[in-house]
Amino acid sequence: MELFRKLFRSTKSIVASFGQTDTGRVRSHNEDTFCLLPEQQVFIVSDGMGGHNAGEVASRIAVESLVDHFTSEAVERISGNHEEICHFMTMAFRDANNLVMKIAEEDESLERMGCTLIACLIDHDVLHICHVGDVRCYITGESGLEQITNDHSYAAAFERKSPKETLGKEVPPKNILTKAIGFPFPEDPEYNRRDVRSGNRLLMCSDGLWGMVDYKDLNEIIEHAATPEVACNSLIQAANEAGGRDNITALVVFV
Repeated sequence: MELFRKLFRSTKSIVASFGQTDTGRVRSHNEDTFCLLPEQQVFIVSDGMGGHNAGEVASRIAVESLVDHFTSEAVERISGNHEEICHFMTMAFRDANNLVMKIAEEDESLERMGCTLIACLIDHDVLHICHVGDVRCYITGESGLEQITNDHSYAAAFERKSPKETLGKEVPPKNILTKAIGFPFPEDPEYNRRDVRSGNRLLMCSDGLWGMVDYKDLNEIIEHAATPEVACNSLIQAANEAGGRDNITALVVFV
């Protein structure tokens, strides 16, 4: 059955991709990390948090851990099997989390370091997304740019409640997360799956982008950019022009 699936599945999608990160106009250093693995069609973004340089260390370790998992051999092995891809991505995130926590425990200067993390895998005509925190993935569609991921923050959870549940209650700060790499989380990372077709465009980004550039402008830039590189340049510029209060990372994929 596995051989049959590999022989008769759809042809592998050809994508164009580009990523860019910027310190912004306020922060002294950049704690975001991203990685593109075009051969495997895997794309990763992480936003670090923690004192001193700990956030930068956490995001780098988490991304490197995922890269070690998403080898060409591993991606080929799970290709075409949605359940196996979900399991593989979930376990890769748990391994990354355990590694960040282990290193933090061994070095007092890195205590309580952490990061948000998102990984996308395009397997033929299906997009697989796994994430924790408030890094986001958007996809273009008939109605414009659509956010696929849910933010793991107290503010986002508050907004998802009914008006009756939130009546008279104060909205929590946006920067307080409910789930992040570097801290135990009993539930699995969030996993989503979407069909993709030629012409779809993906945006993966840290909150330094989506927190500074509104939905309308994000949509406009992604829809009209000639290439992923042009899109990333324009997105970074827009975030900085809006104040650049945080590190900014954009990773764009044209399917």
